[in-house]
Amino acid sequence: MKITFTSLSYFQKIAELQHMTKAAAALHVAQPSLSRTIKSLEEELDVPLFDHRGRNIVLTKYGEILLAHVNLIMKEMELAKKELREAEEAEHKTVKLSLYAASKMVPSFLMEFRQKHPDIRLEILLQSLQQDAEVMQKGIDLALRSNIKPLNDGHSVTLFKEEIMLAVPDTDPHANMPSVNLSDFSEASFICLHTGQSLRTVTDFYCRKAGFMPKVALESDSPETVQEFIRTGLGISFVPQITWGGVGGEHVVLVPIASPRCYRYISLTWDKDKELSAPAMELKKYIIDHFADFAKSYAAKQFSTIGRI
Repeated sequence: MKITFTSLSYFQKIAELQHMTKAAAALHVAQPSLSRTIKSLEEELDVPLFDHRGRNIVLTKYGEILLAHVNLIMKEMELAKKELREAEEAEHKTVKLSLYAASKMVPSFLMEFRQKHPDIRLEILLQSLQQDAEVMQKGIDLALRSNIKPLNDGHSVTLFKEEIMLAVPDTDPHANMPSVNLSDFSEASFICLHTGQSLRTVTDFYCRKAGFMPKVALESDSPETVQEFIRTGLGISFVPQITWGGVGGEHVVLVPIASPRCYRYISLTWDKDKELSAPAMELKKYIIDHFADFAKSYAAKQFSTIGRI
């Protein structure tokens, strides 16, 4: 017989009680079976582990050596079980939120939720549309998405609609116009997000609707970097009015697009085939109840600090 965890636990209990019958009762096993297990263990180790003294049994010197190691093994096993339980509990309290949009303002938005729910762990992932299938396989609970049309079905809800504007240097002739037509910029150099980002997919759609594909001079995933590129005259860019609050101001002007009017819809989605955990339901409700108002307030605060938009 190979040494097993069960045989070691039986050995430890007998050593503790120094009585085979009492040990069998405590372990809820038949005494003959317990005796066979200990005999097999002694044969495997090739040393006697117990001496009989009347009705009791005591450890031999070999049994004392083995017991010291078994106690360590059992202690480590208990620690392992404890860590596994804690890891499982943490997993149940972890909510995975995938961001395809609005990543700039989400950290500020989630501060109050974290204060109200300090026991819920949030795992935030920045994603592109190209990663979508892989992401769902990783067990994402909720996702903030950007869409051309509103989403309202059994596993998604539209949070708000925001206008997409053109950000141009203040030296550009269009900077002083009340609005512009997108078709007038068919030859302009655009600073865009990388292909596969949800906003890029939306803006490419509107460019096609205006009869052209944008001439991309630079690509960047950072609103701050885009702003600097525009300021230095390297190109123009599409800017969501609400979720990119703060892009504009000194030497950068946001101009409304009159034709075609450009909008995107920020939606919250979840896997229709997966039952959300209680913490995920808490976050879902919080986002649906508060995200739109927070976004508009966030944008207003940003705009108020940067001057002309």
